[in-house]
This record gives sequence, structure tokens and C-alpha cells, in this order.
Amino acid sequence: MSKKDKQGFKSIIEKDSIQFNSQDLGQEQNVDLKPIQVNSPNIHIHVNDDKNYSAKITGTTYLERNRYILKNVKIYLYFGYESRFPVYETNSDYNGNYAIEDIPPGYYILIARYDVYEYRSHYIKVLPCQSIHHSILLK
Repeated sequence: MSKKDKQGFKSIIEKDSIQFNSQDLGQEQNVDLKPIQVNSPNIHIHVNDDKNYSAKITGTTYLERNRYILKNVKIYLYFGYESRFPVYETNSDYNGNYAIEDIPPGYYILIARYDVYEYRSHYIKVLPCQSIHHSILLK
């Protein structure tokens, strides 16, 4: 049931609705006393098509005794503990910074050389898509 108000809008008049059920008291009814509840969660899976799992190692080269920044330091990256053939070579820039990019996950060591000074790192654990900052202190 509806009627129009002063502004011409229809308003709805609410009315209680009562329903009467009449059943024969002798009628047999099946009632389940152990109801089953089913939960169905929504699972969303997002698949990334980017298959680039490469990581990078960056840092700065210093002279250990006075913490001076060193430029043009030769930096070698070796896979595992093997130090025969480097998998990557680079030099530090004018500000002593270096970057080794696009390396696969694994364990690496860094060896850096400058004049009579040398540095050898412990294992560096590189995980997929990780960026590691590793400063080098030459002795």
C-alpha cells in the first residue's frame, strides 16, 4: 500500500504480516537433529607470469683502517666457495659503489682487490628477487 507525500514521492506504509499454520497434531514429521553445515571458502590464486627470479648485490668499498671510500676496486663474485673462475666481475665507481645484478639464487663469496689490499667475504646467501647490500672493508 502506498501513498504520495507533499513532494510527490511515493512512500510505503509498512504493515505487519502474520501467517497462521494449521497442522494436524497426529501428523508425523521428519526432523534432522544433526544438521550439516558446509563452509566453502573462496580461494583466489594469482599466478605471476614474470619468471625473473634474479637478485642483486650492491655495496660500497672502504679502506678498513680509516674508512676512506675507495674507487676502482676490482670486485669478483664466485659461486659457492670455488674461487678459480669468477661468475661476475666489476669495479667500484667514483663514489666507491658497486652493483652486481641479474644473478641467480645461491651462495656466493666476494673477493675484492685494490693495490696491496684484499677482502674475502663469508658466504652470502642470495634468495630469489632479493637485493642485498654488502659493504667491503679492504685490509
